[in-house]
Amino acid sequence: MRGKKSNRMYLLFVLPMLILFFAFNTFPLLRGFVYSLTNSKGFGSYDWVGLRNYIDLFGDSRVGNSYLFTFKFAITATIIVNVLSMVMALLLNARIRAKGFFRGLFFLPNILGGLVIGYVFNFIFTFIPAQHRFFCGKQLPGHQPSEP
Repeated sequence: MRGKKSNRMYLLFVLPMLILFFAFNTFPLLRGFVYSLTNSKGFGSYDWVGLRNYIDLFGDSRVGNSYLFTFKFAITATIIVNVLSMVMALLLNARIRAKGFFRGLFFLPNILGGLVIGYVFNFIFTFIPAQHRFFCGKQLPGHQPSEP
């Protein structure tokens, strides 16, 4: 008896998420595949063309060139990133005189964002009389205030 109640509770918690997953992931994926088998422009009527779109796609030399460029770029970028990462790791762990400098340089991007935000808020909240008068409208540029 306890096992069936536990299964019901499990379904009670999982079912809403499964419905949302199907509604926002699986259903659009299947619908997109069906649209790919038509000549639909996104609105209006459309005709069923079957696999003609896929035959045209893979028969086009520009698509093949795009795939080739993408694979070359991915392989080149992966190699460059791995080499630079290895050099960085060696510099950070090497027994050299500038080890602290390289560690600081490596950690600098983590600090830089907060530093810039601090300077911006310092500029915003620092009281400077000329800026205060200008932004509060007490004195406009080129306008002399009248004597009371």
